[in-house]
Amino acid sequence: MLFTGEGWGKSSAALGYAVRAAGHGWPTTFVQFVKGGAWNPAEAALSTTAGIRWPVFATGLTWAQDPRALCDRAWGEAAAALRAEPPGLVVLDEITHAVEHGWLEADAVAEAVRGRHPLTSVVLTGRDAPEPLVSVADTVTGFALVKHESKKGILAP
Repeated sequence: MLFTGEGWGKSSAALGYAVRAAGHGWPTTFVQFVKGGAWNPAEAALSTTAGIRWPVFATGLTWAQDPRALCDRAWGEAAAALRAEPPGLVVLDEITHAVEHGWLEADAVAEAVRGRHPLTSVVLTGRDAPEPLVSVADTVTGFALVKHESKKGILAP
């Protein structure tokens, strides 16, 4: 599955799938390619409690550190999870940003998804999904930004 578009909620939707998969006993890995540990510690803590592997590669946003090196580490974890036994669910959160910034090649990501364990499910997220990621997905859902409070100056608690 690919969740893409300008709307918010792509990562949250992927997290919902991850919690559901872990609840069914599937090995589940959630790899973030842009957000680091400080970005969403509550989700990471809850996921770890639910049995979801949530490797953290950066303390904040990856582009504030060494993005290529962090992306290489994240991709190593993701690629291993895609081939792992037993099969499960792998979330590649914000992977389109890694592709857009040139840290990963879209064709290489698509090939790894195609070459995954045949029973492993994958969720990819991020804005502006390139054609190779759209093509490899069985389901593509577009998230449209209709209205969001942060655009009006309302800060979240």
